[in-house]
Amino acid sequence: MADIFGVPYRQQITLEEKVQKSVLGGISSVIVILVGFGYLIYVMNEWISSKILPKSTSTMKVDNYSQIIFDNEQLFEFCYWKYDPSQIDPFRMKRNILTPVGIYFIDGIPQKPFSLLQENQKQSTYNTTLMSINNLSLIQNSNFNKELNATKELMIVITSCNQTLMNEGYECASQEEIQDFFRSSVNYISFWLNLKQYDPYSQQFEVVKKQYYLSFDYEIAQQGQLILTQTKATIDTGILFGKYYSKSYVYNAQLVTSATSKNFWSTLLVQQSYFNLFVRLDPMSYDIQIVYPKLGEILAQVGSIISMLMIIQYGIQHYNEWLLDCNFIDKVLRFYFIDYVQLKQSKNKVDKETCQELIQSARKKLVYTNVIYELSRIQLFLLHHFGRTSLEQTHHLGLYARGDFKPSCDMYEKFITIPKTEIEKQHVQFDMNRADFNLLCRAKSRTMILGGNSNNQGSSAAIDNVFSEVKSSSLKSIKT
Repeated sequence: MADIFGVPYRQQITLEEKVQKSVLGGISSVIVILVGFGYLIYVMNEWISSKILPKSTSTMKVDNYSQIIFDNEQLFEFCYWKYDPSQIDPFRMKRNILTPVGIYFIDGIPQKPFSLLQENQKQSTYNTTLMSINNLSLIQNSNFNKELNATKELMIVITSCNQTLMNEGYECASQEEIQDFFRSSVNYISFWLNLKQYDPYSQQFEVVKKQYYLSFDYEIAQQGQLILTQTKATIDTGILFGKYYSKSYVYNAQLVTSATSKNFWSTLLVQQSYFNLFVRLDPMSYDIQIVYPKLGEILAQVGSIISMLMIIQYGIQHYNEWLLDCNFIDKVLRFYFIDYVQLKQSKNKVDKETCQELIQSARKKLVYTNVIYELSRIQLFLLHHFGRTSLEQTHHLGLYARGDFKPSCDMYEKFITIPKTEIEKQHVQFDMNRADFNLLCRAKSRTMILGGNSNNQGSSAAIDNVFSEVKSSSLKSIKT
């Protein structure tokens, strides 16, 4: 009883066919299978190529403590914007005009300044010195938790040439060169911030350069704060089960600038500063969850589309059901009425009405309860004519598959042996009309009796044709 794989018994409609099928159903099935398989290949290709976008959720949160380290990559780069070939690069090593200085602030206390000028500097697109900071480390501890690292910020200062920070063999420009530099051009610093963005198609983090133009002047200095917004992305790329990996990166930045005098930082730097920029972490951060679709979701998506395509299944099944009903009715009527084929093909209006009445009657006759009822009438008929004892003895009747043996049962001769008076009859005639068709049906109403009393006789050859069809159908059932 626990077997969930049991199958019901299905009676064969014809030999080796238990389900009614049709050409229309076959063509529709092939179309649905081809369309469904083609869509499956398309969706699987989109999924393998990562063209199906993942589900992404973003949550803003407050981190009392966060840290970010750039050891093998640069967070930012900057250079002098040289818009004219005649301009001088103020960050050159020989006859230096301006010196970029970095100062770390730990818990608000400045550390030892260091020069950003190094030998073998990279060149920018403006053919000027491109500067950056290696091994940059930033910390924010907004809760001032003593058990954690103290807040660490970076200030970038553009000062007048500082000989103490210059390497041996390099010198500062003269005061006349410095003044001439500020008089001859409009001075800008091109500042690139290397932000990151996750590409769901390539499943890689791409660098997005965000550019700022920061001006500086001989009389008025610029001061700014670059507040970095950090993001932690958790990415699930598993096919069946979760496969997670996380990465923290700078997603965006906010720049706030103001003006000040060039001597504002002279107490700290003992020099004039033309531009200074604080780089710090924002306690507000984002938490992003990126989940790629699993194989089950892809198959469910394909299944839902195929289910929509299979709506035509109901129409085809209804057609096959109608076809099976028509075939059964035709066979039943041909068993009973010799001229049914001619009646069905007739163009006469009366014949058509008669054929429709027969079809409606046969449809009622094929109702399961009517079939059982007719079998019960046969059983009662045999019981009435042969008695209970004779019918009980029929359970002992049987045939031998080998030899010409008969069972030793008196009832065998009684039931099997046909009286000579019947054998001597050369022509077997049935006086059957449309009323006799429903002779054994359960219903006795007038709706079941469709015909009159006129006799419908056929030739011996036609009767033999009907019996041969019945015999052929029985042999098929026995072979099956």
